Amino acid sequence: MSVTPREPSPAEPVPAVERRRTGAHGARRGGRSERVVRAVMHAAAAEIARAGYAALRVEDVAARAGVNKTTIYRRWPTKAELVKATLRSLLDDGEAPPDTGAVRLDLIELVRRFVASASTPEGQGIYRMLLAELHVPEVDAFARALRDERLAPWREVLERGVARGELPPGSDLDLLVEMIRGVVTNRLFRLRAPVDDGVLEAVVDIVVLGAKGGGALRRAAGPPAAPRSAARPRRPAPR
Repeated sequence: MSVTPREPSPAEPVPAVERRRTGAHGARRGGRSERVVRAVMHAAAAEIARAGYAALRVEDVAARAGVNKTTIYRRWPTKAELVKATLRSLLDDGEAPPDTGAVRLDLIELVRRFVASASTPEGQGIYRMLLAELHVPEVDAFARALRDERLAPWREVLERGVARGELPPGSDLDLLVEMIRGVVTNRLFRLRAPVDDGVLEAVVDIVVLGAKGGGALRRAAGPPAAPRSAARPRRPAPR
Protein backbone atom coordinates (compact mmCIF):
# COMPACT_ATOMS: atom_id res chain seq x y z
CA MET A 1 0.00 0.00 0.00
CA SER A 2 1.60 3.28 -1.09
CA VAL A 3 1.05 6.44 0.90
CA THR A 4 2.33 10.00 0.58
CA PRO A 5 2.89 11.40 4.06
CA ARG A 6 2.66 15.09 4.75
CA GLU A 7 6.12 16.58 4.58
CA PRO A 8 7.15 18.53 7.68
CA SER A 9 7.14 22.27 7.59
CA PRO A 10 10.51 23.82 8.49
CA ALA A 11 8.76 26.07 10.99
CA GLU A 12 6.74 23.26 12.57
CA PRO A 13 8.34 22.22 15.88
CA VAL A 14 8.56 18.62 17.07
CA PRO A 15 7.09 18.16 20.55
CA ALA A 16 9.52 17.05 23.25
CA VAL A 17 7.75 13.72 23.59
CA GLU A 18 8.28 13.05 19.88
CA ARG A 19 11.98 13.84 20.18
CA ARG A 20 12.22 11.26 22.96
CA ARG A 21 10.40 8.65 20.89
CA THR A 22 12.44 9.14 17.74
CA GLY A 23 15.90 9.64 19.18
CA ALA A 24 16.08 13.34 18.33
CA HIS A 25 17.72 14.17 21.65
CA GLY A 26 19.31 17.57 21.86
CA ALA A 27 17.84 18.81 18.59
CA ARG A 28 17.27 22.56 18.56
CA ARG A 29 13.55 23.35 18.28
CA GLY A 30 12.85 24.30 14.68
CA GLY A 31 16.46 23.57 13.71
CA ARG A 32 17.72 21.45 10.83
CA SER A 33 18.32 18.36 12.98
CA GLU A 34 14.73 18.44 14.17
CA ARG A 35 13.40 18.83 10.64
CA VAL A 36 15.55 15.93 9.42
CA VAL A 37 14.20 13.64 12.16
CA ARG A 38 10.63 14.54 11.28
CA ALA A 39 11.22 14.03 7.55
CA VAL A 40 12.89 10.65 8.11
CA MET A 41 10.09 9.45 10.39
CA HIS A 42 7.45 10.39 7.81
CA ALA A 43 9.45 8.78 5.02
CA ALA A 44 10.13 5.61 6.99
CA ALA A 45 6.45 5.25 7.87
CA ALA A 46 5.50 5.60 4.22
CA GLU A 47 8.12 3.06 3.10
CA ILE A 48 7.11 0.55 5.80
CA ALA A 49 3.49 0.91 4.68
CA ARG A 50 4.55 0.39 1.05
CA ALA A 51 7.15 -2.37 1.33
CA GLY A 52 6.91 -3.93 4.79
CA TYR A 53 9.96 -4.69 6.91
CA ALA A 54 11.88 -7.34 4.98
CA ALA A 55 11.85 -5.36 1.72
CA LEU A 56 12.45 -1.99 3.37
CA ARG A 57 15.59 -0.22 2.09
CA VAL A 58 17.22 2.62 3.97
CA GLU A 59 18.17 4.08 0.57
CA ASP A 60 14.48 4.44 -0.30
CA VAL A 61 13.74 6.11 3.03
CA ALA A 62 16.62 8.54 2.48
CA ALA A 63 15.44 9.37 -1.04
CA ARG A 64 11.88 9.99 0.11
CA ALA A 65 13.09 12.14 3.03
CA GLY A 66 15.51 14.09 0.83
CA VAL A 67 18.58 13.23 2.92
CA ASN A 68 21.72 11.16 2.46
CA LYS A 69 21.51 7.62 3.81
CA THR A 70 24.59 8.28 5.97
CA THR A 71 22.49 10.89 7.80
CA ILE A 72 20.05 8.13 8.73
CA TYR A 73 22.75 5.65 9.71
CA ARG A 74 24.42 8.18 12.02
CA ARG A 75 21.25 8.43 14.09
CA TRP A 76 19.83 4.93 13.57
CA PRO A 77 22.72 2.51 12.87
CA THR A 78 20.50 -0.38 11.75
CA LYS A 79 17.28 -0.80 9.83
CA ALA A 80 15.71 -2.40 12.90
CA GLU A 81 16.48 0.68 15.03
CA LEU A 82 15.02 2.97 12.38
CA VAL A 83 11.81 0.93 12.20
CA LYS A 84 11.54 0.72 15.99
CA ALA A 85 11.86 4.52 16.27
CA THR A 86 9.24 4.94 13.55
CA LEU A 87 6.82 2.59 15.30
CA ARG A 88 7.31 4.44 18.55
CA SER A 89 6.60 7.79 16.89
CA LEU A 90 3.41 6.51 15.20
CA LEU A 91 1.88 4.16 17.75
CA ASP A 92 2.20 6.52 20.72
CA ASP A 93 0.26 9.76 20.44
CA GLY A 94 1.98 11.25 23.47
CA GLU A 95 -1.30 12.18 25.16
CA ALA A 96 -1.80 11.56 28.86
CA PRO A 97 -4.18 8.69 29.69
CA PRO A 98 -7.77 9.90 30.12
CA ASP A 99 -9.04 10.27 33.67
CA THR A 100 -12.80 10.79 33.63
CA GLY A 101 -13.38 9.09 36.99
CA ALA A 102 -14.98 6.02 35.36
CA VAL A 103 -13.01 3.10 33.96
CA ARG A 104 -15.59 2.48 31.22
CA LEU A 105 -15.33 6.02 29.86
CA ASP A 106 -11.54 5.99 30.09
CA LEU A 107 -11.34 2.75 28.10
CA ILE A 108 -13.73 4.06 25.46
CA GLU A 109 -11.52 7.13 25.00
CA LEU A 110 -8.38 4.98 24.75
CA VAL A 111 -9.89 2.66 22.17
CA ARG A 112 -11.08 5.67 20.13
CA ARG A 113 -7.50 6.98 20.08
CA PHE A 114 -6.25 3.56 19.06
CA VAL A 115 -8.68 3.37 16.14
CA ALA A 116 -7.85 6.92 15.04
CA SER A 117 -4.12 6.10 14.95
CA ALA A 118 -4.54 2.69 13.33
CA SER A 119 -6.90 4.06 10.66
CA THR A 120 -4.38 6.47 9.12
CA PRO A 121 -2.55 5.24 6.00
CA GLU A 122 0.69 5.02 8.00
CA GLY A 123 -1.03 3.26 10.89
CA GLN A 124 -2.65 0.73 8.58
CA GLY A 125 0.68 -0.02 6.94
CA ILE A 126 2.44 -0.43 10.27
CA TYR A 127 -0.16 -2.77 11.73
CA ARG A 128 -0.37 -4.85 8.55
CA MET A 129 3.41 -5.18 8.58
CA LEU A 130 3.32 -6.35 12.20
CA LEU A 131 0.59 -8.88 11.49
CA ALA A 132 2.29 -10.22 8.36
CA GLU A 133 5.93 -10.23 9.52
CA LEU A 134 5.81 -10.99 13.22
CA HIS A 135 7.61 -14.26 12.44
CA VAL A 136 10.68 -12.24 11.43
CA PRO A 137 13.00 -12.18 14.49
CA GLU A 138 13.75 -8.44 14.23
CA VAL A 139 10.06 -7.55 13.94
CA ASP A 140 9.18 -9.79 16.88
CA ALA A 141 11.99 -8.23 18.94
CA PHE A 142 10.99 -4.60 18.51
CA ALA A 143 7.28 -5.41 18.78
CA ARG A 144 7.99 -6.98 22.18
CA ALA A 145 10.25 -4.08 23.17
CA LEU A 146 7.49 -1.54 22.44
CA ARG A 147 4.68 -3.58 24.00
CA ASP A 148 5.05 -2.17 27.52
CA GLU A 149 5.15 1.41 26.23
CA ARG A 150 2.08 0.84 24.07
CA LEU A 151 0.04 -0.76 26.85
CA ALA A 152 1.14 1.52 29.71
CA PRO A 153 -1.81 3.99 29.37
CA TRP A 154 -4.29 1.09 29.34
CA ARG A 155 -2.78 -0.45 32.47
CA GLU A 156 -2.84 2.92 34.23
CA VAL A 157 -6.54 3.38 33.46
CA LEU A 158 -7.38 -0.14 34.66
CA GLU A 159 -5.27 0.20 37.82
CA ARG A 160 -7.23 3.32 38.71
CA GLY A 161 -10.42 1.34 38.12
CA VAL A 162 -9.23 -1.30 40.58
CA ALA A 163 -8.24 1.38 43.12
CA ARG A 164 -11.73 2.96 42.86
CA GLY A 165 -13.40 -0.39 43.41
CA GLU A 166 -14.82 -0.60 39.90
CA LEU A 167 -12.87 -3.79 39.12
CA PRO A 168 -11.96 -6.62 41.51
CA PRO A 169 -8.41 -6.68 42.87
CA GLY A 170 -6.37 -9.43 41.24
CA SER A 171 -7.95 -8.95 37.81
CA ASP A 172 -5.63 -9.79 34.91
CA LEU A 173 -5.26 -6.29 33.47
CA ASP A 174 -3.18 -7.36 30.47
CA LEU A 175 -5.89 -9.86 29.52
CA LEU A 176 -8.52 -7.12 29.61
CA VAL A 177 -6.41 -4.91 27.34
CA GLU A 178 -5.77 -7.77 24.93
CA MET A 179 -9.47 -8.55 24.72
CA ILE A 180 -10.36 -4.97 23.79
CA ARG A 181 -7.48 -4.28 21.42
CA GLY A 182 -7.57 -7.78 19.94
CA VAL A 183 -11.22 -7.57 18.94
CA VAL A 184 -10.80 -4.09 17.48
CA THR A 185 -7.61 -5.04 15.60
CA ASN A 186 -9.34 -8.10 14.17
CA ARG A 187 -12.25 -6.01 12.92
CA LEU A 188 -9.97 -3.35 11.45
CA PHE A 189 -7.42 -5.51 9.66
CA ARG A 190 -8.89 -8.98 9.15
CA LEU A 191 -12.64 -8.57 8.86
CA ARG A 192 -12.51 -4.94 7.67
CA ALA A 193 -15.74 -4.46 9.58
CA PRO A 194 -17.11 -1.19 11.00
CA VAL A 195 -15.56 0.10 14.22
CA ASP A 196 -17.89 2.98 15.01
CA ASP A 197 -18.65 4.21 18.52
CA GLY A 198 -21.46 1.68 18.93
CA VAL A 199 -19.09 -1.21 18.32
CA LEU A 200 -16.35 0.25 20.52
CA GLU A 201 -18.74 0.85 23.41
CA ALA A 202 -20.15 -2.67 23.10
CA VAL A 203 -16.67 -4.21 23.20
CA VAL A 204 -15.69 -2.17 26.26
CA ASP A 205 -18.99 -2.97 28.01
CA ILE A 206 -18.59 -6.71 27.46
CA VAL A 207 -15.07 -6.65 28.88
CA VAL A 208 -15.82 -4.35 31.83
CA LEU A 209 -19.00 -6.16 32.84
CA GLY A 210 -17.23 -9.50 32.62
CA ALA A 211 -14.35 -8.19 34.72
CA LYS A 212 -16.72 -6.74 37.34
CA GLY A 213 -18.23 -10.21 37.68
CA GLY A 214 -14.81 -11.71 38.38
CA GLY A 215 -14.23 -13.03 34.89
CA ALA A 216 -10.64 -11.73 34.75
CA LEU A 217 -9.49 -12.90 38.18
CA ARG A 218 -6.28 -14.89 38.12
CA ARG A 219 -6.94 -18.45 39.17
CA ALA A 220 -4.50 -21.18 40.10
CA ALA A 221 -4.24 -23.78 37.39
CA GLY A 222 -6.12 -26.93 38.36
CA PRO A 223 -6.44 -30.36 36.80
CA PRO A 224 -8.29 -30.38 33.49
CA ALA A 225 -11.94 -31.24 33.73
CA ALA A 226 -12.71 -34.84 32.89
CA PRO A 227 -14.53 -35.20 29.58
CA ARG A 228 -18.16 -36.08 29.83
CA SER A 229 -18.99 -39.56 28.66
CA ALA A 230 -21.22 -39.67 25.65
CA ALA A 231 -24.77 -40.52 26.52
CA ARG A 232 -25.74 -43.93 25.24
CA PRO A 233 -28.88 -44.05 23.13
CA ARG A 234 -31.79 -45.64 24.89
CA ARG A 235 -32.89 -48.99 23.65
CA PRO A 236 -36.57 -49.33 22.96
CA ALA A 237 -38.41 -51.17 25.72
CA PRO A 238 -39.32 -54.75 24.77
CA ARG A 239 -42.94 -55.22 23.93
